[in-house]
Amino acid sequence: MKKSKFLLALAAETAAVILTACGSEKTSYVQSGMDAIAAMEISDAYGYFDQAEEAGENERLILRGRGMALMTELKYDEAIECFTRALRLSDGIPEDLDYDINYYLASAYYKSGRFDEASGVYDAILTLKPSETDSYYLRGIIRLENGSFEDANEDFKKAISLAPDNFDMVIDIYQVMAAAGYKDAGREMISECISSHSDISDYNMGRFEYYLGDYESAKSYLENSDRGDSGQVTLFLGRTYEALGDYNYAISLYNTYLDKNHDDSNIYNQMGLCQMKMERYSEALSSFQAGMNSEENSIMQTLKYNEIVAYEYMEEFQTAATLMKDYIKLYPDDSAAQREYEFLKTR
Repeated sequence: MKKSKFLLALAAETAAVILTACGSEKTSYVQSGMDAIAAMEISDAYGYFDQAEEAGENERLILRGRGMALMTELKYDEAIECFTRALRLSDGIPEDLDYDINYYLASAYYKSGRFDEASGVYDAILTLKPSETDSYYLRGIIRLENGSFEDANEDFKKAISLAPDNFDMVIDIYQVMAAAGYKDAGREMISECISSHSDISDYNMGRFEYYLGDYESAKSYLENSDRGDSGQVTLFLGRTYEALGDYNYAISLYNTYLDKNHDDSNIYNQMGLCQMKMERYSEALSSFQAGMNSEENSIMQTLKYNEIVAYEYMEEFQTAATLMKDYIKLYPDDSAAQREYEFLKTR
């Protein structure tokens, strides 16, 4: 279950990064609806889309928005219908919005367990745009979860060949493969990437060595990199020290960074995780809550979940259960949280 949850979440996050900026209208009801979805105010979003329809705004964008809202409520069949209707309104000449909607359609198929249909959408995109890196990557995720390792491996390699300098994607592919039980194959891809480049920054080499499991080399590269105010360098250097068992130094790195940068939710979260390993649960709780209160809160779901875990370890089960009930309302597709909530209700 953890594997499925990770793969699904990674696909959804990737799609969100690729697609959310496409096709919005300035100061429109549609845009207000999209903003409401981002804030997880789904009932408000539906209201805005109804107003957009009454105002005669773009019907395809309205259907796209409604489909996205339905996906947050796990109503995948209804979302698929919205996306399909939006595609039928096309004039027959594919444009950016058509590809955008198709990505969401594929995601809805995927989340509803209809892997073949999701893969078919990516097939169709690649027929028209054979250099669409994201389609290879996302189709690879589906093929991997569907048990087709060789096909997935081929898709991932194709994606890397189309964007050889996208080191973030190489690492994402490693994480997907590792979560599916193919860590060695994922590390092989990292090694191939290293060997095919003559000039890789110390930061990226540090990340690669971290995932290859050579923490001493990772530490050396990351310490040589230009840290400046980079939260990412601090994050990976701290995680490297954690992997080497030096939790106290990792904590000092996080605190030093946060003294100057108060709004990095990723650092607060990682510091909390480190404090959890040290069994300093109340301090971990404070770190997670500080991350939630920061202006930059792109990992709010992760922080909320970790907050609940901290309360559990502190044996404050009633508080944890109350927070988990609210969490599930916001993130109903987290099946692990659903099971944990059932457990908490018995404590």
